[in-house]
Amino acid sequence: MQEIQSIIQKIRKLGEGEKRFEHIDLTWDEQMQREAPKKYIEAAIELFHALGGKTIVEIGCMRQPMNHPIDELHPPCCNDGHSTIYWCLSGARVYSADISLGVVLLAKKCLREYRNGKVVWSDGLKFLRKFKGRIDLLFLDAWDVLPGTQYAENHLLAYLAAKDKLQKRNIVVIDDTDIGGGGKGRLLLPVLQADGYDILVSSRQSIALRL
Repeated sequence: MQEIQSIIQKIRKLGEGEKRFEHIDLTWDEQMQREAPKKYIEAAIELFHALGGKTIVEIGCMRQPMNHPIDELHPPCCNDGHSTIYWCLSGARVYSADISLGVVLLAKKCLREYRNGKVVWSDGLKFLRKFKGRIDLLFLDAWDVLPGTQYAENHLLAYLAAKDKLQKRNIVVIDDTDIGGGGKGRLLLPVLQADGYDILVSSRQSIALRL
């Protein structure tokens, strides 16, 4: 438990000094001012291992190939994230679903060397409703934050679809919560708190833990 608490304290500091944007139509310069997801994903994986996690489910696959060493950070490339690769590098059983066939084909190509990763062409909500296993870490990064769309509502619905499949101790990670008053987590984060989660950080990404 001491190891878990040490990781929790580190995660709580991840968003310190990061810029947040109340609007969602960011310029290219504003996009480049945002923190890359890498440190959040790596911290979530560290916590996942400390909890003894086995299964990670991702809704919304990686959208950019990684054309550089994994320990390097290239903002124009890495700001869009390479999440599926990082999850697979954790050694966990990884299931990643995306509604875009092009994205799924790209992810499958990038993950050919990882036998622990399965990429599925599917609507995220349908995938979660049909999923039969138990989930230790749920990563929500599907519906883009765009004006006039139901991105916040859909991420809440995704959590609700997965809720009865989550392990008693689990982690929920949400991308793009540093824009538009909470972005993809605007409606979901209050529900997670009501469900007993500790929101460890809420910035570029949000990491919520239930023990």
